[in-house]
Amino acid sequence: MRRVCLTLPTNRACAATLTAVAEEAAYGARRFGAEVHLLVLDSSEPDVLAEHRRVTAALPPVPGVVVHHLDEDEQRAFLRDVIDRSGAAAPERLLGLMLPSQVSYGACTNRAFLIAEALGCVSVHRRDSDSRYQYLDGEPVFPLHHELTALGRRAGDLTGTVSRSRLDPALAHRPVAVVGGSFVGAMSVDVEEIRRLDPAVYEDVVGLSVPAGYPEIWRRNLIAESFRGAGTAAFTADRSTLTSVSPTRVDMCNIALDREVYGRVPLPPATDTIGSDYFLLHLAHDAGLPGVLHNRHIVNFHTEERRSDEGFLAYQIRFAKFLLASPHLDTVYARLKEAGDTLLDPEGHVRAAAVAAFARDGAHVDRAEHLRRLDVLDRAYRTLGGRYATAADALAARRERLIEEARQDMEDFAALTEAWEALTRASRHRPRTTALTVAYAGGEARRGPVTMGQANMIRCMLRDEPAHINIHDVWPVPEGTRTEAAVDALRALAVRHEGLRTTFPHTAGSAPREQVVAPEGHFTVTVLDHEELPDEPAAYAESLARRARDERFHLDRDFPLRITLVTLRGAPVFVTLAASHAATDVGALAVLKEEWRALLTDGTLPPLACAAPLDLAAEEAAPAGRRKSEASLRYWERIIRTGPQAMFAEPGAEGTEVSVPRLTLRSSRAGRALALAARRTGSPAPTVLLTAWCALVAHRAGQSACVAAVPTSNRYHPRLARSVNTLSQDALLSLDVRVPTFDALLAKAWGAALNAYRHSQFDAVALWDMIGRTTFERGSQFARDVVFNDVSTLPGTVAPVAPDAAADADAPELELTWGPDQVLPTRVLTFVYAIEPLVHLSLWADPALFKPEEAEGFLAGLVRLLEAVGTADVLLGSLTGVTGVRPVERGPQWCRVDGCWTSPHLVAEALGEALTGVHEALAEATVHVTAEAAGPGGDEEAALTAYIAAGDTPLTPEQAHTALMEALPGRPGVLAPRRYVIVQDPPAEPDPSGSGWLRQQILSEGTGRDRRM
Repeated sequence: MRRVCLTLPTNRACAATLTAVAEEAAYGARRFGAEVHLLVLDSSEPDVLAEHRRVTAALPPVPGVVVHHLDEDEQRAFLRDVIDRSGAAAPERLLGLMLPSQVSYGACTNRAFLIAEALGCVSVHRRDSDSRYQYLDGEPVFPLHHELTALGRRAGDLTGTVSRSRLDPALAHRPVAVVGGSFVGAMSVDVEEIRRLDPAVYEDVVGLSVPAGYPEIWRRNLIAESFRGAGTAAFTADRSTLTSVSPTRVDMCNIALDREVYGRVPLPPATDTIGSDYFLLHLAHDAGLPGVLHNRHIVNFHTEERRSDEGFLAYQIRFAKFLLASPHLDTVYARLKEAGDTLLDPEGHVRAAAVAAFARDGAHVDRAEHLRRLDVLDRAYRTLGGRYATAADALAARRERLIEEARQDMEDFAALTEAWEALTRASRHRPRTTALTVAYAGGEARRGPVTMGQANMIRCMLRDEPAHINIHDVWPVPEGTRTEAAVDALRALAVRHEGLRTTFPHTAGSAPREQVVAPEGHFTVTVLDHEELPDEPAAYAESLARRARDERFHLDRDFPLRITLVTLRGAPVFVTLAASHAATDVGALAVLKEEWRALLTDGTLPPLACAAPLDLAAEEAAPAGRRKSEASLRYWERIIRTGPQAMFAEPGAEGTEVSVPRLTLRSSRAGRALALAARRTGSPAPTVLLTAWCALVAHRAGQSACVAAVPTSNRYHPRLARSVNTLSQDALLSLDVRVPTFDALLAKAWGAALNAYRHSQFDAVALWDMIGRTTFERGSQFARDVVFNDVSTLPGTVAPVAPDAAADADAPELELTWGPDQVLPTRVLTFVYAIEPLVHLSLWADPALFKPEEAEGFLAGLVRLLEAVGTADVLLGSLTGVTGVRPVERGPQWCRVDGCWTSPHLVAEALGEALTGVHEALAEATVHVTAEAAGPGGDEEAALTAYIAAGDTPLTPEQAHTALMEALPGRPGVLAPRRYVIVQDPPAEPDPSGSGWLRQQILSEGTGRDRRM
C-alpha cells in the first residue's frame, strides 16, 4: 500500500483546520487506497495544545488513516534519536537547526520530512494552519486529489489525466516530483495595507523581492502579481497542467513533494523570516523535475494575532529578514538555473553536495546591498508613519544583527544540507518500537528501613539531575537467543533479587526511610527492531542506554531497571538499560549481567547466598553497625577539618558543575609498565596505579596531600559480594605526599587506602550533617572535586563501548581519544576500566583548568611515571621532568591558610557580594581581608581576618560569616576568615599594607561561629 504523509505544522489555535485536514486524509485513504499518515507538528502553548489533543483524540477512526500528533518534546526526542544515530558532527547545532526556539517555516517542514522518512512515506503533503479549503456543491475541494493522482508517476504516463501539458518532451521519462496549487483570498505576505496607504511606497518595498536584472516592464508586472496567488476566483472545475512548476505559481500551504526531492536536500532552516521554504521548488524547477500545477487552491486568511501591535511588529521583522535573505537566495537560485539538469546524477538523483556548495557561496553578499535594502525600508516605513514608524525604529536598532542573521542562515543551510543524507538515512532506519509488559511472581512480601547505601543514593537522586546519578549498562546477547528467552531471563532475575522488587514509599517533599519488597509485579521491556543496525552497533547501544538515564526514576513505584532490547530483524543483539542508583550500583549490574548470561547459556543459577537489602539494613541498625558508622564519621571529620577544602583551588576554578569532555586512554605501554612496577615493589597493580595518580594530581595542584573520593564497592564480605543492592559509597582518601620518593609514597598509600575503605560505610544523613557543621566551623566548603573510581576488578565492568581491551591483540601503545561532554560536579574524574594487558581509563578534567593539550599531557605523564617506577624508584621532586606535567602557578595573591590554598582578594570579593544579601545598604560596604603572617609557601597556620566598613548599617560577625558560607559553593579558592572585624568607615587614605584598618574604631568583632572573641 502506498504510504504518504499529510502534515500540518502549527503554533496557533486551529481546531477547525485540524478537523478539515483529517477529512482530507480520510478522502485520500478512501479514494486512492493510500495509507495516509496525518502528521500534526504542534508547537502551540499548553492550553491550545490540550485543545488540539482533544480534537485529534475525538477524530473518528478511518481505515487507512494513521494520526500522529507530536508536541515539541516528542519532536525533540525523535530528532535527538535520529541525530545521535546518524553520527553527524555537531549534534547540538543540528538539533537547534531542526527545532529552533524561533518560528521557522523551513525547520518545521524539515521535521515533517524526517518523520515521513521514519514512517516509510513516499511523499509529503503540506498544509498550513491559517488556511481552509474551498467548497463545490457543498463538498470540500481537496488538493490531495491531484497530488495522489500524479506524484511519483512517470510524467509521460499522465497523458489524458491532466488537462494539458507544457512539459518539455525530453523530460517525459522522469517521475513527477512536485504537485501544487496556489491560494485565493488574503495576500500570502501581509503587505496589502502598505499598497492601500501609499502605492509608490508599496512598489519600492515589494520591488526589493524581485531579483536584479529584470527589464523594467517585467519587474513592474512581478511587483503587481507578487504575493497574490490565484486571486479571488472560486473553484468551479478541475484544471491541471503537466509542467516544470514555477515557484511563483504555487504556495507552500498547497504543495506535495516526492521524497526524491526532500530526501536529498532540506529546506533552509532560517528563523523569523518568510519565503525560505520555497527553496525545493526552485531546485525541482531548475533540475528539470516534472510537476503538476492544479487549481484546487486553498483559501488563505490572516489571524487576529497578526493584527495586534506585537504581532504586527514581529511580522515586519520577518518581512525585513526575507528582503535581506533575497540577495543570498537569488545568488543560489542563479547557480541552480545555470547548473540545470546537471543538478542530477546519472541515476536522476539530486546532487546534494552541489547544492550545499552553492549555499556556502550564497552566504557571501556585499554588505552594501544589505544596507541599501534597510535604507529603503527605513524611508518607506517612516513615510507611512504610525506603527510602521515604530517598526522602522525596531529595524534600525537591529541592523547589524539582521545582516549577520541573513548570512548565518545560509551557512546553517549549507551545514544542514551536508548532514541531510545521514539524517534521512538514520530516519529511514529508525527501528520499530514495541513495548512488552513482563509480569513476575514468586517472591516474598517484606518491608523495613532503608540501608545506609540506599539512603545515600536516595539523597543524591532527590537532589541531582537524573542523567548524573542514574547508571547504565549494555549487555551483548549471546547469538541465537530468542526474544522470549531474553525476557524470561530478565523475569527470573526480578524474582531472584529482592532489590529489583523494592520501592521506597514516601510523602512529597520528604526522603524515604522505608523500603517495601513486592511479591509480584510487572516491568516493561521496550523492543527496538531494526532492518539494519547503525555502522557501529555497540556505540549505538551505548547511546540508547545513556539516553535512558535522562528520565528520573519514581522511587515509590518504578521498577529500578529501564530496559531496551535491541533486535535485528527480530533477533536480539543487545540489552541496554538504565538503572536506579537507589537499587543498584556498578557491582550489582555486573552481577545481573553475569547471571542473565548464565540463564541464557546454562538455564540455571546456584541458590542465592547473599544478603538482601533488608537483611543488610538490620545489620547496620545493630550496635556493631552503628559503631562502624560512627567511626567512619570521625574519620571523615578529621580530614574535612584539616585537609585542603579543594584540591583545585586555583585561578579559573569556579562553579559547582562544569561541562567536561571525556578523554580516554588505552595504552599497552602503561599496562606493561604497571605490571613491572607491581613486580618491582611487591604491591598490587591497582595500588600502584592509585599512588601514581595521586602523586600526579597533588603535583599538578601544588598540594601537600591528595584528598580524593575513591568510590568503593563495599563487596569484600562474601555475604555482600553478589548482592543486588546499592552498596557503593565514597571512601575518602587522604594521602600525604610529603615524602621523598615514589616507593615511600606507595608504602603509605596501601595503609591510607585501606583506612579509607574501612570507613566507607556510614549514615549519609549523619555524614552530611557533620560536614555542614564542620565546614561552618572551619569556614570551608567540602568540594569533592577529585574522584578516582577503579572498576577494573569488577566482573563485566561497565565502560564506554570500545573494543574489548583484554582481547585486543593489536592494543595501541598509547591512544588518546576524545568523547562527548558531560556535566559533572567535579574538577577531575577518573574511571579505570582495565589495567591488564593494557591500561584503559577515562579522564574528565575541567577545561577551565586543563586545556585539551594539558589534559592529554596529564595522561601521557601518568604513563611516563608508570614507566619510570617500573624500573626504579623515582624522586617526587623530579615529577615535572619525569612526566612533563607542571604544577599550577597561582601568583602572589594566593597563600596557604589552614591547609588550604586561598586568595584574600577573592575572599574579600566574595564577602562583599555576600553582604548585599544581608542588607541592600551593605552593597556600598568596603571589605579588606588580610592573611596575617602568611605568604606564598608561608605559614600554613596563618589566619584570615576580614575588615568590614559597614557604615551605619547594623552588622554582626555571625551575619557576615553566615552570608559568606552560603556563597562558598563554586568558589574553591575562598576560605572564610577566622575573624571578622566590623568598623564604621574605611581608612581615609588607601594603604597597600592594610595597617590603616588597625587604627579604625571597632564596632564589633568575632569569629561569626557563635563564639565571641
